[in-house]
Amino acid sequence: MNEFLKAIEFTKLGEYEKAIEIYQQLAAKNIPEAYNNLGNIYRKKGLIGKAVEMYKKAININPEFPEAFFNMGCALMEIDKYDEAIMALEKSQKLGLHSFDLDVQLALCYIATGKQKKAQEKLSDKNVENEVKKYLKE
Repeated sequence: MNEFLKAIEFTKLGEYEKAIEIYQQLAAKNIPEAYNNLGNIYRKKGLIGKAVEMYKKAININPEFPEAFFNMGCALMEIDKYDEAIMALEKSQKLGLHSFDLDVQLALCYIATGKQKKAQEKLSDKNVENEVKKYLKE
């Protein structure tokens, strides 16, 4: 099994330290996906600053990596940096990422920053609206 797949499996099993070790070896070879996945693990561990740093490294290697922008936007939301999150999430969209999760995260950011018109555009999708309502009730 290749190293990348091993790291993914360790992550799924919650064996983050083993996954981190492999991803760090791969990141040393400038593999942006390794940095992205390191960021995801750090985010799961609540290390948001370190996660954002990893996403930025992934983006520096591959500035056209929409998932890294998306993940960075989600991490920034966790620390209430909504304007920065919007920039990252919109960039992921411009790079071709189109997903339900992206629409939900953007709607939440737009609401948090008072951008009602943009929020309404996203909320016009009833599925997005219903998911956003769940977050707002928490």
